[in-house]
Amino acid sequence: MAIKIIPMNYHYQRYPLAKFLDYVQRSPFRKEIDLYCAAPQVDILHCSIKEILELDKQLTCRGLAINTMTPENFAYPISFSAKDSLLTAASLQYYQKAIDIAEFLGCPRVQISIGTGFFNENPQYPWERCRENLELLTRYSQRKKVVLLLEELKRTSSNVINTSQDLAKMLQEIDSPYLVGMMDIDQMATCGETPNDYFAHLGAKMQHIHFNDRDHTVPGDGGYPMEEFYQSIKEIGYTGTMTFEICASKYFSEPDKAMTKIWNWLQQNVD
Repeated sequence: MAIKIIPMNYHYQRYPLAKFLDYVQRSPFRKEIDLYCAAPQVDILHCSIKEILELDKQLTCRGLAINTMTPENFAYPISFSAKDSLLTAASLQYYQKAIDIAEFLGCPRVQISIGTGFFNENPQYPWERCRENLELLTRYSQRKKVVLLLEELKRTSSNVINTSQDLAKMLQEIDSPYLVGMMDIDQMATCGETPNDYFAHLGAKMQHIHFNDRDHTVPGDGGYPMEEFYQSIKEIGYTGTMTFEICASKYFSEPDKAMTKIWNWLQQNVD
């Protein structure tokens, strides 16, 4: 079995979602998507039943399905690990709604991040808050049959989960088949790790990859040894999903060109 290459719409956020869906429909990519959810495209916080039904219609008429949902959590005030109890409660409610939408749309997975505590507090405290809230959300997602993909964050963004060992520790403490791990190449490299570290520490819990170059750019644009990383992942025998979280704003004005550039890189570097 091959790695499942799935396109993502992060860098389409300056356009209606239909532009991304149209590109995927006519592209050589798989007819599954990783749906990045943020206003003004898919606003988890405020989207109505009417909007969810319309999204389902847009997907169905193009023959597309959502493999993974990725709600925005970095640009929004979302944090499981914060000291503010109102913020953590709102964060749980936010992801609860994301899980509900995923269930309705037949999407089996929702990607989540844990936020951060204050950088001047004992890191054990945000870790404990994170674990408590993750346990609650995991129990809810299990009832909905939606798997949660837990992502690490850079040390400049969070003081909770930064490395593959941190991820493995949290997954072990919660120990649910509905909470698994993933790897973001940019965050992995920033912490000085390799794909082998993630697979060694997470094992079968390693189930999703953000395959983006330095600073979340298109593979080949950032200077990381992306072909080497891909070969390592392939040689390990990984057959899960791989998507492209292209966050650099230089791609926002012409997102179709970025997608074509990704496809060309794959053709040149991947079997």
